[in-house]
Amino acid sequence: MKEMLIHYGELSTKGRNRKMFQNKIAEHIRYQTKQLEKIKIHAHHDFMHLYWQEMTYDDLIEIIKNIPGIQRFEPVFPVEKDLQAIKEKALELFTKVEIQPGETFKVIAKRSDKTFEYDSIAIQREVGGVILQAYPDLNVDLRQAKHKLVVSIHQDKAYLSLKNYPGMGGLPYGSSGKGLLMLSGGFDSPIAGYQMIKRGMKLEMVHFASPPYTSLQALEKAKRLTAVLARYATEITFHEVPFANIQLAIREHVPDNLSMTIMRRIMLRVMDALLKERKARAIVNGESLGQVASQTLQSMSVINEVTQSLILRPLIAVDKNDIIAMAETIGTYHISNEPYEDCCTVFAPKSPWTKPRLHTVKEYEALLPIDELVKEALVSVKTSQISASYQSEATTAFNELL
Repeated sequence: MKEMLIHYGELSTKGRNRKMFQNKIAEHIRYQTKQLEKIKIHAHHDFMHLYWQEMTYDDLIEIIKNIPGIQRFEPVFPVEKDLQAIKEKALELFTKVEIQPGETFKVIAKRSDKTFEYDSIAIQREVGGVILQAYPDLNVDLRQAKHKLVVSIHQDKAYLSLKNYPGMGGLPYGSSGKGLLMLSGGFDSPIAGYQMIKRGMKLEMVHFASPPYTSLQALEKAKRLTAVLARYATEITFHEVPFANIQLAIREHVPDNLSMTIMRRIMLRVMDALLKERKARAIVNGESLGQVASQTLQSMSVINEVTQSLILRPLIAVDKNDIIAMAETIGTYHISNEPYEDCCTVFAPKSPWTKPRLHTVKEYEALLPIDELVKEALVSVKTSQISASYQSEATTAFNELL
């Protein structure tokens, strides 16, 4: 039997809702491992205990590190609460790591069972002594040791660990309600989605597509970005909204420099309707202050006027270079960098108005059958489910077409 301890971090501050948060983490772990092995999960006040048989430690580590709500985790090795047994297991663990002369170590002892005959200082001294005897080239460093052996004395057994790993942090997926992400094919919106997933929000994707002006590859690009985000979540619902007729109507009746503002306002009308239909609580987008003309304060104010829905902008104060770096870290960079244009770039105005006036915008909107256009788009929405494996499925499909 293999075992691992998961530490909650931020969840430790929760009160009456703690059980709900723990259940969300357990559900997420079961979802991500269901194709591999059934894992036993026991939730305790400050940590979660996992038990399994077949899966390798490395395979489970790769899964656990991408599950929000986990601060850190560590494979643990149980032994009887006997000092000699603890020493023997400690030496066994050190045989499994590469140790270079001059490297440092320390022993950290924790006792939740205060009846154990040795206190923490004694455990550290005794276990550290046998390690030094076996590895005389090691040095003790109580501050920044290279190797940290943790000995935890619980009610049932003693648990030893020599390696611990940082988790994703944040809150468990689905614990913060549901939102709809306006997902383009660029760098920003997937990172905004990742940030909200990390804060526990369950997401559905809304992608505005304008075929034949946007390509099938552009749509697939958005779905593959969704698949990357599904690695950190569960299966994600994807809504494809046909937007070409709306953009053609805008191009016919609206000056070029106002087209982006009115397009974004109509998008929010569509999002409002989907929000009610999907019983979601917030719209999420990838806007960052001042990056493009539609993201100046005045533009955002005019665009927002059309809705009372809560709009979350997790990237509002994030530098573009930091967004790019995060895209490389989470795995969306190369997909976002592909040269397939979405509806915003295909119909982008040459000189967008950075300080639109609301009364002027409304005058031109009055020339459009907005209610009919929005209803038409909503009736034709295509909804599908995207899992983390979608990317390989899409690649296979394209290879067959070539």
